[in-house]
Amino acid sequence: MTKTTFIGRARLSLLVCLAGLLCLTVPNARAGQSDQPGQAAPPDQQQAAPADQPPADFSGEDTTDKNDPPTRVARISYLDGSVSLQAGGQGDWGAAARNRPVTIGDKIWTDKDSRAELQTGVMSIHLGSMTALSFLNLDQNITQIRLPEGSINFRVKEIREGDTYEIDTPNLAFVIKQAGAFRIDVNENGDSTGITTIRGDGEVTANGQTYDIPAGQRGVFNGTDTNIQAEVVQAPQGDGLDQWANDRDLREQNSVSQRYVPQDMPGTEDLDTNGSWSEQPEVGHVWYPNEVPDGWAPYSNGYWSYVGPWGWTWVDYAPWGFAPFHYGRWGFWGGRWGWCPGPVIGPAVYGPAFVGFLGGGFHFGFGVGIGVGVGWFPLGWGEPFHPWYHYGPRYATFVNVHNTYIRNVNVIHERNFNYGYAHNVHAVTATTREGFTRGQAVNRGSAHITEAGLRGASVTNRINASPSHESAFGAQNARGNVARPSNSIQNRSVMARTAPKNVESNMHARTMNTQNLRPGNFSNANSFNNRNNAGANTARSNNNTRNWSAQGNATDRGRAPQGFGQNSPNRSTYGATNRGDRPPWAGANSNNNAARGGNQTYSNNNRTYSNNNTRMYQPPQRNNSQTYNNSRTYAPQNQRSYSAPSRSSSAPSRTYSAPSRSYGGGSRPSGGGSRPSGGGSPHGGGGGGSHGGGGGGHPHR
Repeated sequence: MTKTTFIGRARLSLLVCLAGLLCLTVPNARAGQSDQPGQAAPPDQQQAAPADQPPADFSGEDTTDKNDPPTRVARISYLDGSVSLQAGGQGDWGAAARNRPVTIGDKIWTDKDSRAELQTGVMSIHLGSMTALSFLNLDQNITQIRLPEGSINFRVKEIREGDTYEIDTPNLAFVIKQAGAFRIDVNENGDSTGITTIRGDGEVTANGQTYDIPAGQRGVFNGTDTNIQAEVVQAPQGDGLDQWANDRDLREQNSVSQRYVPQDMPGTEDLDTNGSWSEQPEVGHVWYPNEVPDGWAPYSNGYWSYVGPWGWTWVDYAPWGFAPFHYGRWGFWGGRWGWCPGPVIGPAVYGPAFVGFLGGGFHFGFGVGIGVGVGWFPLGWGEPFHPWYHYGPRYATFVNVHNTYIRNVNVIHERNFNYGYAHNVHAVTATTREGFTRGQAVNRGSAHITEAGLRGASVTNRINASPSHESAFGAQNARGNVARPSNSIQNRSVMARTAPKNVESNMHARTMNTQNLRPGNFSNANSFNNRNNAGANTARSNNNTRNWSAQGNATDRGRAPQGFGQNSPNRSTYGATNRGDRPPWAGANSNNNAARGGNQTYSNNNRTYSNNNTRMYQPPQRNNSQTYNNSRTYAPQNQRSYSAPSRSSSAPSRTYSAPSRSYGGGSRPSGGGSRPSGGGSPHGGGGGGSHGGGGGGHPHR
């Protein structure tokens, strides 16, 4: 009895001791969470995430969180003329900047004699003159575009299982059914849309009916709401916009760098002419820039912009400065910096900047005296990225394992990770707080960083800085009055088959009721089919030398699965991709690639297309009042040349020597100059060309 009582008292004492230890430990653990990778509140009130979040398992069900940021953005890859941007679809307009990420809600406007190119995933979008464009949905498995006016030529290289590509205009929604190349024109009044399938296949939904637009045909849809007239004509000859788009697509298709990166990573073709690839032991393929100034370090030639929902985002000035600063990691081998793109298998997962920020006792000299500004350093290979914005419980693992190799995913949530470049004076870049928040150009040479100034610095994901007006555009791009579309165009609603991600007033989209859709009939279908059967178009492929080889069937693959374009957005699921050259764990189990045929050549053989209203389809002439008459001509404007605009990006002067930290591996030759990517034309727009059908065309001067 005495023995039993003693054992009971011993157990009770042990429980009391454990409870006391737990009470002492929990407050300390909570206090230590402030330095962990966090879920972002406003930038001046950053909160940290728990350090004991479990590693993610992406092999099973949907692992997304409704608060996760998108894993895909669009890159502004080419600008010519006057191109403007409205961040978030509201507020002021500023000049669009190359390499700036574009996401849901951001609006783009190309003014007269201007053009632009956007790259997102496996899609490239070429905007002609006087074109307004924004994204209603943009994520790993969905790209939904709002086009209230203007002309675009776009290419979808591949459709994977679960992918949705949709373009919404004021009177219809167009969904891609088979990968290929397409042209869409919306007139100024928004009551006529012309859609040309250069190659591939797509489906129009309008007025409760669906219309198939196969390769080599153009559908013209006049009217709005329930009064829409649909006609079909032979695909006309491409114009200046189409030729420029084709040249750009050829450049991307022939890119050597695509061998070393995920196929949906934008901006890799600019690496070809601005650097070289080498093999680095234990890392794999590494890209080295050809020409950088002495003392250059990653994330030092550009500015910080505030782009929601990620917040602070790096925008680089270099023509190649997109992929290396939003994917992968940097390292220093053989006396020079090199970029490691990360795993080739799996999707490319975007990040605003893979850097660590410095807090604690960090200080540096700026001009005269000592200042406390904002400092950062590039993350090395295998080092975890701690986001400073809001995200779900598994996002941190997902964005890391798709951009570097993490041996133990638990380090992603580790508080005291030893970062290799955090206290290296040759890797750290800093600027004043005002320069950071106002989007001013970073001049690494003007900040005197010393080992003593870095000695007390700690790595953090807290950025105690609030964005300013200039943060959305960059200081240089927020100046002056820029071109912008009229209010009627900005507020013009489009018809959406897929519900936009954010139902807000500035999205200007009406979601269709797709419950009782029925096949529609083109009003001139019988005469069109009879003309084709009579052999009227047999000489079509022989009378024109234009060949759309850049968009050849050898690289465009896949058909949309059953149930594409549903009424709810197709939210990205981590790892839910399908590709025949990927292992089973990277996506679904079936390969959805369609059979492919040979290339096609397009010509209109100088043919005039009539739609019962005796309109002639030749290039329209835009005047200052932007009015159209009924006599329209749509012929390519061959007198235009296609050379790159005379733009350059100069790096700020720097005086630092190469970082003292080095790794194994020999140095790489650095031959070749840093050349801006060309392939475009200094003209504007590319011409409404022969794609005008039924008033859907647009001039591209």
